[in-house]
Amino acid sequence: MSKIKEFENIPDIDIEGEETLEEAVADCKALFGKYNKELFNGEVSLERCSEARLVLLTLAHRSHHNMEYSTACLKAELLPTSTGPNLDNLAPLVGVERLEAGKATAVIRFTLSAPRTSATGIPEGTQVRTADKRYFKTEKYAEILPGELTVDVVAVADEAGSNSDGIAEGEINVLVDPIPYVSGAKSVSASTGGTDTEGDDSFTRRINYAPSIFSVAGPVDAYEYFASSWRSDVADTKIVCKEGYTIHVYFLMAGGRVPTREECTGMQEYFDTVKRPMGDLVLCHAPEEIPYDIELTYHIALSNVKNASTIQENVEAAVKEYETWQRKIGRDIEPAELIMRVREAGAKRPRLLTPVETTVSEIQVAKLRSCKVTYGGIEDD
Repeated sequence: MSKIKEFENIPDIDIEGEETLEEAVADCKALFGKYNKELFNGEVSLERCSEARLVLLTLAHRSHHNMEYSTACLKAELLPTSTGPNLDNLAPLVGVERLEAGKATAVIRFTLSAPRTSATGIPEGTQVRTADKRYFKTEKYAEILPGELTVDVVAVADEAGSNSDGIAEGEINVLVDPIPYVSGAKSVSASTGGTDTEGDDSFTRRINYAPSIFSVAGPVDAYEYFASSWRSDVADTKIVCKEGYTIHVYFLMAGGRVPTREECTGMQEYFDTVKRPMGDLVLCHAPEEIPYDIELTYHIALSNVKNASTIQENVEAAVKEYETWQRKIGRDIEPAELIMRVREAGAKRPRLLTPVETTVSEIQVAKLRSCKVTYGGIEDD
């Protein structure tokens, strides 16, 4: 079942009369006993290796698997429970397709060994790679003008996927295709836009939003649908309209990363191609980050001493999960949520110095600045 927030209160499918494998075997045995007595005066044996027992167990397993298959077929036809290829087959009903893997791009700076009196061409498709052989090719022809030493060119990864995303500035620095007079090339921006094929949760959310795009009145859901359809690594969006026909789109990338200026521009240009009210001006922004710190001390009860190592691991995981939960546009900083998660992880008497309750506006997002978690030892219950 999908884990998206929109479906969190929808119960799982419960088939009336659905039975477990053990119940199916017991039911078959009961029916066998009834007809064995009526037809054969109870003379047919169900000994462990008897033919009748093998036939009965085969029929029981077959009956149970038919029920499982029927349940799976039903779930495949409903949006909250459909996955994989079944979800792909639901999407065309509202005119949506799963986003394919995207190729990362980066800006590459080509440098001459010395200024020249004539222009130096950088052919389209010139290859540059990282030390671990992740290849990029320039998107278009460029020239280093007479008297200049450098030119910046956008290059795109050879292979789609997140493997080529997030390569740090300067790491794409091996010129594969030599160019006369060019001494070297290296990236002057981190690579962005490398995405894997869209996952089921993101795809389910877009299908759920899709009916909103049939309207040309500009509903919030439609803008959220288009924002999440720009790239499959858009993780969170907030649509704000307080200035008549100006629509502000604030968004975060996968992992809670703030989008770069180039990504904001890319989404803004994408909105120029989608159906929306003609008078709407769409502006895309990174949310303002509000820093907070975590300083936590906790203990473990004496009665849980055997599980002390596990509890410490669970507490560390709970703090990480809290950081992820808190990293949502417009979500206030809630220390009570962290205390609850740490207690559920098994901690005793958690004492939290920071963060404190902080209001976060609809165009801001909390950012963890530092984290200090101290284990205070075993205490009596």
